[in-house]
Amino acid sequence: MHVYSVTPESASRQREFTQDYLTRLRETGAACERAGWSGILVPHNLHEVDPWLIAGQLGAATDTLVPLVAVQPSSLPPHTAAAMAAAYATLYGRPLHFNLVAGARDDELRRTGDRLGHDERYERMREYGLVLRALLRGEEVDTEGRFYSYRGFRLEPRPEVLSQCKLFVAGSSPASIAVARDVADVVVTHPARYPEWEETFLKPLLAGGYTGELGIRIGIVARSAGEDAWATARERFPETWQGRQETLLKTVSQSSWSRQLAVDAVAEAAEAAKAAESADAAGEKEPDVYWLGAFRSGHASAPFLVGSHQDVGSRLAEYLRAGVGHVLLNGSYEDDHEDINRALLAARRASDS
Repeated sequence: MHVYSVTPESASRQREFTQDYLTRLRETGAACERAGWSGILVPHNLHEVDPWLIAGQLGAATDTLVPLVAVQPSSLPPHTAAAMAAAYATLYGRPLHFNLVAGARDDELRRTGDRLGHDERYERMREYGLVLRALLRGEEVDTEGRFYSYRGFRLEPRPEVLSQCKLFVAGSSPASIAVARDVADVVVTHPARYPEWEETFLKPLLAGGYTGELGIRIGIVARSAGEDAWATARERFPETWQGRQETLLKTVSQSSWSRQLAVDAVAEAAEAAKAAESADAAGEKEPDVYWLGAFRSGHASAPFLVGSHQDVGSRLAEYLRAGVGHVLLNGSYEDDHEDINRALLAARRASDS
């Protein structure tokens, strides 16, 4: 199992930071490496520091950690992305991975002049991924596509380690699944509960001919005692009026995964309220390990698994048995790393049994 954390926010509306960003970034990278994790996701959006500068700082601050750099095709042509990977490999002697994202918010894309529709953005991603993969492999690219044209272009210099770079494709729509089949080494989803994830995502993906690796983006809050994990999760992700309104807006998002998580989050809240009203003197029902409260709070973009190490491990093991080999965490506190690793170990053991 390959585990990835995520770089810290450079700025936040919800909290103030006592350390400068470079210090927090380096400490986060070093902590992930100490935890034994494979890499760290470097997001790309209009409100964060440039991901390639961040990747360079991570390379200087760590020895083995692999940045998983988010790349939107609208922001960087594939030959430039390949050249950046070559520069990173030359400086640090290791590969990096690419997380190809189409962009989830139309309003942000319009601000930078990207007017393609949802499915068109994935058409562009397919061309992008095919060109990028060929360049990383050292092939000469000669193609005339709708979005990219090259005439006998080859990446030079090209360190051999670039052959270890992987392309991740994020998404769960039919368009993203089709692209994943053609270009992804790893396809990543924000998973629904396992039975629904298997039925609505995994089976269509495999039926479409996908033969690559699988990843999920999920948060983990685990403790020795489940009630302690739930107390921590609810303290960190309190539900607010603003968070609920943002969740309602996401139910009509053009992003397939964001829309579905929002719909499920609203339904989960309604079910919880109904259960609370009908709870009898015997006590409340144990909360489900799979939890969308963090997403509903507006402070997280993925579902969470919350509970004891064993309970979280048992639920995560369902995905591992289905072939998931990459777990992208929705961020983590360094104080949580030991608990996360205990839950991951429980998941490995359960999936092997």
